[in-house]
Amino acid sequence: MPTSTGTNANPLVEENRKLKEQLALLNRERIEYLQNVSHQLVAPLNAIKWHIENLTHGRVSIERGKKVLRSVYSQATVAVHLAKNFALMSNLEADHTLIALREPLQPVNLCQLLVNLADDFQPQGWDKEVDISVENQPLNTAPAVLVIKPLISQVFSNIIENAVKYSAPRSEITVVGSYDSVQDTVTVHVQNDGIRLKTEEVDRVFERGYRSQEAKSAYPAGTGFGLYIAKRIVAIHEGKISCAVEPKGSVVFSVTLPVKALEGKTRQREPKDRAAGR
Repeated sequence: MPTSTGTNANPLVEENRKLKEQLALLNRERIEYLQNVSHQLVAPLNAIKWHIENLTHGRVSIERGKKVLRSVYSQATVAVHLAKNFALMSNLEADHTLIALREPLQPVNLCQLLVNLADDFQPQGWDKEVDISVENQPLNTAPAVLVIKPLISQVFSNIIENAVKYSAPRSEITVVGSYDSVQDTVTVHVQNDGIRLKTEEVDRVFERGYRSQEAKSAYPAGTGFGLYIAKRIVAIHEGKISCAVEPKGSVVFSVTLPVKALEGKTRQREPKDRAAGR
């Protein structure tokens, strides 16, 4: 008769085999991730280095130099944006609550934040003659939202960067927003025209590592992490993020954030005058 040890051996062997497969898969994903990080960061850094060499060796005219500096700024923005995303990935994978992030909440004027981000990414848009516009009304009358500012900045940076990347040449990216006094929420919509999304891709764009076939064809290098990170951050802030395709093909990303729902759920940064004792 088979012993109890022999009877239990097969399930243990099978479980061990599955664990080895999972470990091998994780190792492959880690290697691919690091390769992607390297590739994504090296491109803008090399561009910056090349532009600086041209400037320091006097290879460009003064007029051309202005455009080169604009390109340096654009590439630096890309590099910083990528570095922030890569740094966030490990934190968001490990932490699932607002308090675990150990960052203070602070009231943020979304209209001003979006204007600043539009200015940061506009140099990228100029290369394709894409204009980024933020409509002040009625967003500038909305109250400040209580959020972790660097994280919410990354949400909108990822959305706007995607919009610039996938917009058609000589098109416009429009950012609009409004305040819902009943729900006490602020909603921001970012709309662009370019690579179209199929109906079945609308929800999948927020999956970790997902990129549509058209996006891969247009830009082979990419991580598919930007919108995934945005969704995780919005969820931590008890907000909502969604994607929709307009009848004419425009893609619209919408983010809704509560104004004060997070109050008391983690530490809050005091206003500068109070912190200074004034």
